[in-house]
Amino acid sequence: MAGNGTNPQHESLHKVSISRIKKEMDDVFYLSDDLVIAALDAANSTVVDYPATIDGFLAIVMMTGEATVSIDLKNYTVRPNHIIVCSPDSIVRMVKCSTTASAYFVAFSKSFINDIQLDLATSLPVFMRFGKAPVIVVTPQDVEEIRLVFQLIKTMLRSDKERYRNEIIRSLFTTAFYIMAELNRRDQTGPQAKPGRSEVLFDEFMSLLQRHNTRERNVGFYAERMNITPKYLSTVVKEVSGKTAARWIDESVILEAKTLLKYSGLSIQEIAARLNFSTQSFFGKYFKQHTGTSPSHYKRRG
Repeated sequence: MAGNGTNPQHESLHKVSISRIKKEMDDVFYLSDDLVIAALDAANSTVVDYPATIDGFLAIVMMTGEATVSIDLKNYTVRPNHIIVCSPDSIVRMVKCSTTASAYFVAFSKSFINDIQLDLATSLPVFMRFGKAPVIVVTPQDVEEIRLVFQLIKTMLRSDKERYRNEIIRSLFTTAFYIMAELNRRDQTGPQAKPGRSEVLFDEFMSLLQRHNTRERNVGFYAERMNITPKYLSTVVKEVSGKTAARWIDESVILEAKTLLKYSGLSIQEIAARLNFSTQSFFGKYFKQHTGTSPSHYKRRG
């Protein structure tokens, strides 16, 4: 965790996989290459001593000491009761830290998040924050609650309860995520700049998407409801969120499809009809294109 003070502009950018993290870190707990939890201190980690992008989301909960972390070339000083959250595209580097610095380190893949049934309205503000305001200041009680959930996850990662272990771990992680969502909401209740037109339009788009994603997959439909052109909507959404409107629509539909496949008890044909696909075959091709697997395989996997 200790930074060496080298100018990052003279160092090459490393791409670090979750698989590599679990091999290099001490006292590490993991679920395949999808979730890694470890303890960091000033002596036991070199993962972010150099500029790096990690192929997943990253959260660091500071416990003791002080550190300076560079995220997308901007330095942040973090202390106990600070939480850092980063997206897969963020460039992260440990600039320096005190000898007493320690933290919880959690990395999780995009596929792990996709397999968790998160409410879009709740999860969106958290994902939106990644990269824009990556440090959240919380209370000691908040840190203790998160630590206890992480400890339960670590316990289950080493558990012999194999049949439902993955489901238990995902449920516990969902708990931790909703705690983060609450902290994010609370952190945003303080003084802020008034949202601009782009943010207002984006919120309107997401609200419409929540109401109509089971029936409408065309950007033009949402643009018409908002009295703007599809091109302008796509530009605004990309500017605010980093994703195109079409991608948000696809991700929302796939999330709904996964939920129905996993929990509804409906047949694939019934799900295809509910999601307004003209045929079961078209739904199957759409689902496989976006997930890499067929609806029937996903449904069997449970």
